[in-house]
Amino acid sequence: MIFRKYEFNDWEAIKPTLVDEEGNYIPSIVAVVELGNLCTQWGTDEEGNKVCEAYNPKYAVDILWNTEDTSLASNIVWPTPCGVHIIAGWEEQYAKDYCVANPDAAYCQPPTPIEE
Repeated sequence: MIFRKYEFNDWEAIKPTLVDEEGNYIPSIVAVVELGNLCTQWGTDEEGNKVCEAYNPKYAVDILWNTEDTSLASNIVWPTPCGVHIIAGWEEQYAKDYCVANPDAAYCQPPTPIEE
């Protein structure tokens, strides 16, 4: 199986392409989690509570595939593991795939050993 994170300008236009005539997701899809427009900028209110000040205009969706539909490849995003959402049991695989896609990312760099 393959776990991918996506962002769409118009998820409502894409979603019907992933369902069959009965409204069920196509067989290559195991699970879909619609996350919505995620916060991109945090602040605090007058009481010190964390509040979102700006949202991403793109709609975030996580999909677990039996076989990946490459027609959505242009919408794949690679947030640093494991942020807003992860499908339970797929944390390690996502982290590995993230590092394959982003080999120079700080997350993927092992710490330098400290010599004494």
